[in-house]
Amino acid sequence: MDSSQHLTQQHDRILFENIGLGLCRLTFSGAWLYANSVVASTLGYDAQDDLLRDPPEFFGSFFVEPSVRDEWIAKIRSGGLQRCEAELQTKFGDGIWVSLSGYRVEDMTQECFECTMFDITERRQAEIELLRTKEQADFANRSKSEFLANMSHELRTPLNAIIGFAEIIKEQMFGPVGSAQYVEYAGDIYDSGQLLLSLINDILDMSKIEAGKRALAEATLDIGQIVHSVVRLVASRAKLGKLHLNAHVSHDLPSLRGEERALKQILTNLLTNAIKFTPEGGNVTMNALLDEKKRISIVVHDTGIGIAQKDIVVAMTPFGQIESALSRKHQGTGLGLPLTKALVELHGGTLTLESVPGIGTTVTLVFPPERTGAAKVG
Repeated sequence: MDSSQHLTQQHDRILFENIGLGLCRLTFSGAWLYANSVVASTLGYDAQDDLLRDPPEFFGSFFVEPSVRDEWIAKIRSGGLQRCEAELQTKFGDGIWVSLSGYRVEDMTQECFECTMFDITERRQAEIELLRTKEQADFANRSKSEFLANMSHELRTPLNAIIGFAEIIKEQMFGPVGSAQYVEYAGDIYDSGQLLLSLINDILDMSKIEAGKRALAEATLDIGQIVHSVVRLVASRAKLGKLHLNAHVSHDLPSLRGEERALKQILTNLLTNAIKFTPEGGNVTMNALLDEKKRISIVVHDTGIGIAQKDIVVAMTPFGQIESALSRKHQGTGLGLPLTKALVELHGGTLTLESVPGIGTTVTLVFPPERTGAAKVG
């Protein structure tokens, strides 16, 4: 061997030992040919000589999951650089996670491969802990949703009684109360009860959807009738706010397969929001049409205060509320848009919201084509 070859081998040896990365060579039968000090240290050995004198059984209990090893080795045999993450057992039986990169080595004497080994135990433990925390949070959230979903009767029954008795007193159904002040108080109790019932209904509906307990009572629906029914319902609010409220349903719009109560709730929420956040003299419009993909689409547009792009995500999150000079005048649970979106998605549809502050907001509902019914006749 000449001096240049000796220097090259010496250089390779120094690089091999000091690269800071575990390097080793094994035969495909599992025999260890060599390993550097990083591999030895990673596996619990004092030095690479100790590892090579008493090497771990590559095809024994070295890999916690033998199937991972077998799949990785099979890929290396086929050629190219092959990577995997695996749990190994150290000399002392401790489990560690490593990242392995292996490649086949062309050797005239025996079939073998080389691989790099990098300890990723801390990263994997952090991932496992993060996953455990997420699962606990998901479980807590499901438990909360199921609890609220099951509280429907318990919450609504006493509240309906309060509303009912307040109405009896307010209307003086069994004779004069005796003081006008009491009648006024009864009216306040009735109005507050109705508001509270509406809020509770929103919370319970959202909880039922999250718990997977909200089923649709489907029927064939006339969109035109539903749109005009909802518009009549909110017309007084629009008039009080001095707004221009308009609705248009395309001629011969097909029927929609869905739940009437849910669809009315969806449209009422959208129109109420549009009216609530549109200043005097503004416009609120609702259009129902059939798009080019034979999907029923409903668009609600207003010329209101709008929502900043960064706040749209907040607005679509349950209980998320955006602060503004106008929005602070109106209280709510922050469930209107999230509940509406959830009900649309329960129908297999999509809700998209586009908004420009100071210009207005457009909400578009699109229901899947399989929910489009037969076209109207005549």
